[in-house]
Amino acid sequence: MRSLYIAIPFLTLALAQPALAQPRLGEVIGPDKARAQASLAAQGYRLTEFEAEHGRLEIKAVKGEDRLEILAEEKTGKVLKVEARKGRGDRQ
Repeated sequence: MRSLYIAIPFLTLALAQPALAQPRLGEVIGPDKARAQASLAAQGYRLTEFEAEHGRLEIKAVKGEDRLEILAEEKTGKVLKVEARKGRGDRQ
């Protein structure tokens, strides 16, 4: 029984890892296309769109069926918003 109490936190952490493999608010992933692409590739994502508009970067990336839409500051590349989707469906 004691080993079960020890194993539960490790299993919980192991199951949470896929959700952590994406950019987080405040993280810097740009400010240019090459750096954004390298940062996303390190997390297993492929950059599909990179646009600079109105002082913001609009970045889209995919990893299998997972899709990310990222809004970042144009000058610093600091992530302001992340929307994750599974397939073509719901946002997370």
